[in-house]
Amino acid sequence: MRLKDNVGIVIIMLAFICANALFISLYKDVWWDSSVYISMGKYIFSLGKSGLWEESRPLIFPFILGIGWKLGFDAIYFARIVSVIFAVLTIFMTYAIGLKLFSRKIGLLAAFFTAFSFNFLFFSSNILTEIPSTFFALLAFYFFSSDRFFLMGLFSGIAVMTRFFQVFVLFGVYLIFLVYFYKKPDFHKKLFYAALGFLLPVALYLLINHTLYSDMLLPYKTQSYLTKTTGWVMYREYWFYFSGLLKENFFLMSLLFLPFAFKRNHAFYAASLPPLIYIVIFSLVKHKEMRFMLLVLPFLCLLASYCLLEIYKKIRYKRTALALFCIMCLFWISTVFQSFSEVNYSLQADDEGFSHLQNYIKSDKGNVWITNPLYALHSDAKISGLLYSSRQMADFISKNKESADTVLFNNCDIPCPSAKIDPLCEGNVKMLQSILANFKKVYEKEKGSCRYKIYNRVTS
Repeated sequence: MRLKDNVGIVIIMLAFICANALFISLYKDVWWDSSVYISMGKYIFSLGKSGLWEESRPLIFPFILGIGWKLGFDAIYFARIVSVIFAVLTIFMTYAIGLKLFSRKIGLLAAFFTAFSFNFLFFSSNILTEIPSTFFALLAFYFFSSDRFFLMGLFSGIAVMTRFFQVFVLFGVYLIFLVYFYKKPDFHKKLFYAALGFLLPVALYLLINHTLYSDMLLPYKTQSYLTKTTGWVMYREYWFYFSGLLKENFFLMSLLFLPFAFKRNHAFYAASLPPLIYIVIFSLVKHKEMRFMLLVLPFLCLLASYCLLEIYKKIRYKRTALALFCIMCLFWISTVFQSFSEVNYSLQADDEGFSHLQNYIKSDKGNVWITNPLYALHSDAKISGLLYSSRQMADFISKNKESADTVLFNNCDIPCPSAKIDPLCEGNVKMLQSILANFKKVYEKEKGSCRYKIYNRVTS
C-alpha cells in the first residue's frame, strides 16, 4: 500500500493514538486480569523466580508483556504501549479487510467506527487479551479471503492461544471455509494447510501443558470451572449485548438492511456469520461484559459501513443525506467522549489499604499468597498462589498452609456466590479464616465493608 493512497487511515490511526495518549495520562488503574498477564510475563522470563502463575490463562500475551519487563522497561507502561499498538494494528486490519472486500470508503468508515467506539477506545490501553486476539483473528480472516490457507490457520491458532474464546468467532469462518471449498478442486490440500497452520501453536501449547501439569487439557478444565463459579456479579439479561451494541454505536442499526444487500461471496459470508454465531452463544452465557464484544466489533463495523453505503446509493437527495450523516457522526463522537467523562479515574491510588498491600511485598516476604493479583503488580517477588476461588482456597488449605509465610487478604476479593453456583465457597472461606487466625496479623485497614489484612506466619 502506498502512503499517498491511504492518507485517510493514517489520519484515523494518529487521531486514535492522540485520544489514547490523553486517556492513559488520566486513567491509572490496572484491571485484575491485566495484572495477572503482567505477573505471568515476569514469571516466564524469571523462570519462576518472580511474578505469579495461573494455569487457566493462554500464554502468548503474557509472553509478549514479559519481554518488556526482562528488558528493564516499566512493566505497566510497556504493557499499555503494547496494547495500544495491537489496537492500532486492529484498526488497520479492519481498513485492509474493508478495502479488499468492498471499497476504500467502506474500509475507512469501518476503521473509524472501530477506533472511536467507546469500549474499543477504553479497553485499548487496559492490557487485556480481547484486542490482541482480535488482531490475529482479523489477520486469519484476511488470509482466508486471499486463499492463503496455511497463514489463515496459523493466525487462527495464535488468536485462540491469545484468548480461548476467540474460537467461537473463528468457528464461523471455518464453517464457511468447509461449506464453500468442500466440492472445489484441491479441497483436501487446502484443509491440510489450514489445519497444519492452526495446529502449530495449539500443539506447542498442549505440549507445554503436558510438561508443566502432566495434563494437556488442565487450563481448559480450570477455565471451565472458573467460568461456572466466578463472574456471577456480571450476570446479565439475554438482550444485554444487543442493547449494549446499539448504545456503543447507533449506526449498527443499519445492519437491519444487511439481508437486502447480501453479496454472494464466500468472504462476505465469512464476515457475516462469525459475529452472529458469537453474539448468540455469548447471549446464552450468564456472565456478560461489553468488552467481550470487542472480538466481533470490527466485523460488525465493516458490515454496518457496507450497509450504510448501500443505503446511501438508494437515496435520491445525496447531499442532504451526507450532511445528515456528518451531523450524526458528530453526535456519536460526542456520546463517546461523554462516556469517558463518566469514568472513575485512579480509584486504586486513593485506596490506602490497597496501596499498603502493594508496597508491603516490594521486599522479600517469603512464601506469599494473595487474594488479588493487583497486590503483586509493583513487586518482583514470587507469588506462590492466589486465593479467590473455592478450588484455590481448598488447595491452600489442604497442601500449602504449612509453607505460607505471608498472606495478603481482603474479604471483598473473595465474595461467595449462591450455594447453587458454588456450594463449597462459604465453607472454604470459613476454613481459610480459621487457618489465618493462627497467623500473626500485622496490618488491618477498613474501607467500607472491605477489610485489608496482612498475616505473617508465627515463628517460634
